[in-house]
Amino acid sequence: MAVALPLILGLATYVGIHFLEPRLAITWSYAHLHRYTLLPWLGIGLLATLPILVSFAWQWPAGERPVTRWPTGRIVAAFVLLWLALWALGTAFPAPTFSIDVVYFTNAVKSGTGQNARWYLLLWFFEGLANLVRPALSWLGVIRGTNAAFSAVALLALAGAARRLGQSRREAAAITLLGWSAFGILQLVMGYTDIYPFPLAVTAVYCWLALGVIAGEVHPLWPSLVAVLAPFWYVGLVLLAPSLLVVVVEAGRGAHGSLRLAVAAVVALAAAGLATVPGFGRPFAWGAFLARAAADSEAELGLSPTSSLLPPDFMLSTRHAGEVAHTVLLVDGIGWLLLLVPGAALLLHSAGRTRDGKAACLGLLVVPYFAYVIAMDPIFGSYADWDLFSYGAVVTSLLGGYAFVSWGRRCPRAFAPLLGLALAAAGVHLLARLNALDVGMQQHLLESPYHLVAPSAG
Repeated sequence: MAVALPLILGLATYVGIHFLEPRLAITWSYAHLHRYTLLPWLGIGLLATLPILVSFAWQWPAGERPVTRWPTGRIVAAFVLLWLALWALGTAFPAPTFSIDVVYFTNAVKSGTGQNARWYLLLWFFEGLANLVRPALSWLGVIRGTNAAFSAVALLALAGAARRLGQSRREAAAITLLGWSAFGILQLVMGYTDIYPFPLAVTAVYCWLALGVIAGEVHPLWPSLVAVLAPFWYVGLVLLAPSLLVVVVEAGRGAHGSLRLAVAAVVALAAAGLATVPGFGRPFAWGAFLARAAADSEAELGLSPTSSLLPPDFMLSTRHAGEVAHTVLLVDGIGWLLLLVPGAALLLHSAGRTRDGKAACLGLLVVPYFAYVIAMDPIFGSYADWDLFSYGAVVTSLLGGYAFVSWGRRCPRAFAPLLGLALAAAGVHLLARLNALDVGMQQHLLESPYHLVAPSAG
């Protein structure tokens, strides 16, 4: 009851704000379930049926079997089918466009002249690909087709990471569904015409590889390569780096651990050096890259005149606390609830016992991500710049789901209906917000205004 009761209360509160839509100072994380008459009834249907259906499904004997590796051919086939399906779905029902970042990115790909060190290799890749396939494919087709491929990779890699967290097929399925139903993940795979499907894919792949190292199935070279190269593609992916500490510790065990780490370090260092060649004409031009990234951060447009981070007084304000709360509720409210309730129980249960490398690795992804949510200045406001923090749903859903199923092993009778309730609550949230960020936009922009400040003269 120490976990079940607060979890039920948390889920009830989460569902309640969606159905009641209280007029609080900030509303954009839960509105607008009532924009269509059918949506509340669909939400009630999910709440009434999913706990029962999941409870029945949890009893299936096949779900108790241990997870097994998928053959490579099956993974490739799944990727192709998922890619084409997401491309078609994103073309038919694209995510609404209301941020100037989307305009900037699409114009950069269309013109082939965009430069921004925050997206350095990603822009280079998109512009090269557009030049290669035009005029057979429009510039918008290039973005949607490529982002659909990134999205397919993200969903499959997240499922692969879940398989490395679960002890059985049903546990892996539970973690996968909790991740796939997170708004921060599902909205990005719906024809999103910005850069964020790429960091979503990279984060999911990194989690899959890092967990593979901990399981003894993957060479530490692979997550190391992803972690050192990712910031050259999107600078925010530097947040992957702290979790490499766990990868190093886990990979260093055994007779050949030091050799494996040395190989990983040398190859990753060389790859990071070569990453500067396309844009700077020489390897190891890290100083030039950092200088350009700082210049392109447009720090002078935010609330701080000297940094892309928020001023300390604003970070400590009640307004910012509200915006952070609504950001995490929008992106992955269920994942955060599972982190706070079963996650705390898992931490207390494992304190002083055997080390859990999986939880430690994911924890060193969640902590810097949350610090990023608190400190980073979304210059278009937290509402309009929510996607700046979207791909963190990968790590919150994985660690929250892992904590949840770990608790469920000790309380199996309560777990299945609570899993159904959590998935139903996630479904209610998707009914309220998926492809609906432009609904009530003017009201929400007043609630969470832009942070743009005109640069000072001279």
